[in-house]
Amino acid sequence: MSDDATDTQSAPGAAEARRPWWRPVAAAAAVVVVVVGAVVGLVRWRAGDDGADRLQGEAAVDAFVAAYTRNVDATFLVDGELTRTLDDGRTLTSAYLIVQRPPDHLQRSFGSTTGEVGGRSVNCSTPAGGTYTCGTAGTAEPWEAQRRRTLDALGAYVRGDDPVYEVTGEEGCFVLVRRRTEPDASFGQRARLCFDDTVGALRRLEVHHDGGATDVMLATRITAEVTDADFDLDADPTYDPQVPADTGTVPPTVP
Repeated sequence: MSDDATDTQSAPGAAEARRPWWRPVAAAAAVVVVVVGAVVGLVRWRAGDDGADRLQGEAAVDAFVAAYTRNVDATFLVDGELTRTLDDGRTLTSAYLIVQRPPDHLQRSFGSTTGEVGGRSVNCSTPAGGTYTCGTAGTAEPWEAQRRRTLDALGAYVRGDDPVYEVTGEEGCFVLVRRRTEPDASFGQRARLCFDDTVGALRRLEVHHDGGATDVMLATRITAEVTDADFDLDADPTYDPQVPADTGTVPPTVP
């Protein structure tokens, strides 16, 4: 494991990605994550000017889509820290949790909990100055329909004669750079995704948004061990937004 994620547990074995802060392609599906180890032997990596192995063109797209697909079907739990930095330098941090055991999946950060558990949608939040509450749970879209829509949306982003994003791979990470204006391009202007090669979970994600804000998620623990207790919806201040004590600034609003 790299310096980006520590105390990571090895185990056998990421939205339309569900759309909390970083979920890319659309809403209510599964998290993106990339498999590195499974792809390295199957695709051709090219040496860059700095000597680093670099995957480009169609090979990079194929590897990214294959890894994304594997992650959609994976079971894992990730603990980490999420930091949002605005263009004026203000920051907001939060503990971060994503737990996935298809079709169930849950994500917690910035005082919110979203996902689907037991065939019901989950939407809990903490309004400014308010109390953490969960809205009425609706019936979740069937998992296979979610999965198909997620992967179709991803393909529309990175494939074709005029894709939204150019994809390259380097040193176990994928970089997506937006080529043209697209209102729903939720990987932002540019994103870097780095992945755990054993469990298939995201260990680092960095997204540069229009307007100058940047989100960075760093995993601190990754495991394939998931239990029913991990889908707990009770309030937990661990996942409340925090402003660094030395900034003296007003907390930025969480979208």
